[in-house]
Amino acid sequence: MAFKNMEELERGIAASGQNWSEADKALAKKNIGYGNSLYGFKKDWVDATARGDTAAAQRSHDQAEAFRRRYGGYSGGTDGSDYIKDGTYFTYDDPYADALGQLADSILSYESFENPYRKQAEQVLSEYIDRGPFSYGLDSDPVWQQYQKTYLREGQRAREDTLGNYAAATGGQASTAAVYAASQAQDYYNAQMADKVPELYGQAYDRWLDEGEQYTNQIDALRAMGSDAMQEWNANRALLKDQFSGIRDLSDSLYDRDYRKWTADYQVGRDRLDDSRYAEELAYSREEDAANRAWKQQQAALDQAIAWLKMGVAPDNAVTEAAGLSEQDVGRYLGAVQAQLAAKGSKRSSGGGSSGSPSSGSSGAPDYEGLFRDAYNSGHAENYIATNYKKYGFSKSTGLSKEYHAAYDEDFESLLDETRRMVDANEYDPSAAVAHLKAKGYDDETAARVTGAIWRR
Repeated sequence: MAFKNMEELERGIAASGQNWSEADKALAKKNIGYGNSLYGFKKDWVDATARGDTAAAQRSHDQAEAFRRRYGGYSGGTDGSDYIKDGTYFTYDDPYADALGQLADSILSYESFENPYRKQAEQVLSEYIDRGPFSYGLDSDPVWQQYQKTYLREGQRAREDTLGNYAAATGGQASTAAVYAASQAQDYYNAQMADKVPELYGQAYDRWLDEGEQYTNQIDALRAMGSDAMQEWNANRALLKDQFSGIRDLSDSLYDRDYRKWTADYQVGRDRLDDSRYAEELAYSREEDAANRAWKQQQAALDQAIAWLKMGVAPDNAVTEAAGLSEQDVGRYLGAVQAQLAAKGSKRSSGGGSSGSPSSGSSGAPDYEGLFRDAYNSGHAENYIATNYKKYGFSKSTGLSKEYHAAYDEDFESLLDETRRMVDANEYDPSAAVAHLKAKGYDDETAARVTGAIWRR
């Protein structure tokens, strides 16, 4: 169904139970052809939904969305009732939309041919069939009646003239010869009158034949006129299709031209945006790298300090300063570690296990070693880091997973397993384990990570 104006479309919307947003209605008001297209997509969606065909309903939704984006530059959302402006979609206002719509309506009106001469031809044919076989009646023939009057009158006159002539010759006396001669004169005209019957019959038959030929000629003429009308109808329909095809090709050409221009302009804009984002990201990356380097340097110093503190040994001033630890921090941490080691040693001797909760350390600095150690022991390191990083003094989790993998790789796991076996076999305490690892050539940081993973705080 093609609606001619917005009023008809709105009545159709109400009757079909469709849901139209203000954006959809605005697009339809802009061009009724757009409205008819949207109506068709929505009707297909309603029908498909009613029969439970979700695939067909999705296709109708996608078609409506593509149409909105092309001609309106917006999306209707999941149910078609929203207005989501999207500059990433090309929009095109077809200047030939009205002309194409009118031509399409005209072509639709040519879907079936109606012969304007059909009823007239049927009437003539019916009359031709209904006239029946030839028949002739003298009494109903006006020509015969005229001949009959004439010959009867002339026969009577000939009889009277003959009788008069004989009477004059005989002195007015009637005779048998006179009567006979008068009868002969009258019979002559009667015979001539009778001779006219076959002639009149033949003329009537000829007229009947002529009338039949006239009927056939009329039927043939009407058929020819109908054929001419069909040829004209086909020619007009073909012309409309040619016009529609030509205008559509022009419309498509303009669409392609505008789309190529939009694509080029859009790409330029995207390139500028990408360049701007790249510069911003590069600056941020440099700042982040500098901050990470500073954090890593501090963390390395902090790890080194913690490693010695765990062994009950106070680090030198250069290490504690680089780690950001004050003398008070070192004293408190050293006391806590020594007490904790004593408690763990007691539990180990009694055969009990140990567990703890994450901490950011007494200094308040981010606890890389504690986070990575506990993340490793959780069995789901990345998830653990993403969920618990704040508990260890970090303000964000960016880059922590990468640093974790750098510290706890496959080689570390092998070293950790080997050290556990060595500790279990020799019942080493943390200081003995560190001494063993350093004797094998491992640095303080690696020794601290290994012992930290074995003896949880």
